[in-house]
Amino acid sequence: MAPTMDIKPFTPADAARRARLEMPMLYAWLKPGEAVQAAIAEHRAQWVWRTQPKPSLPKPNRLHMTLCHISPQGDAAVEGIRQALGELRMEEGFDLLLDWSGVWAHNGIAIVRPQPHAALDRLQQAVVRQLAPWLSGRHDDWAPHITIARKASGAAAPAMPPVRWPVREFLFVRSWLKTRPVWHEVLASYPLQPPGSVPLP
Repeated sequence: MAPTMDIKPFTPADAARRARLEMPMLYAWLKPGEAVQAAIAEHRAQWVWRTQPKPSLPKPNRLHMTLCHISPQGDAAVEGIRQALGELRMEEGFDLLLDWSGVWAHNGIAIVRPQPHAALDRLQQAVVRQLAPWLSGRHDDWAPHITIARKASGAAAPAMPPVRWPVREFLFVRSWLKTRPVWHEVLASYPLQPPGSVPLP
């Protein structure tokens, strides 16, 4: 008789065991709310995709904009990063306007992009400065975007109706990218300050 296996669902309690098997990735994110997620998904549904290879479409609740990719770190460093981000003085929230979508030719990734916004740039630069002790590689070539599909070479995108995205917080996220499905754990959220607060230096 063949042996049986007891398969249990993956829960946050498994994080320590999973970390021993593979080093998770760390990020600072902006995550749109449900209304913006739905608007992006509705626009993506109008795209025309190649049948082969089949595109990989993240679920709407997984859509995000990466502010900073952080080198993999152990638990002690993760706590240091959490505290460092909590000490960052943030300006008030701002609104982005998502109004362009297309495919990056060099990697076949389909994206949505916002109009340029000075507050977004200041936020990203402030996060990078604050996390400098834990970073490696270049972070001066950041291009703000939301990934809406992978393996999307050859896809045809209609014009994107503008979508207003109110940005009111950013997130510290730990991601296990080799699990199926990929698993993201929000370690902390950092609200942007209300009007009248001290702006970013």
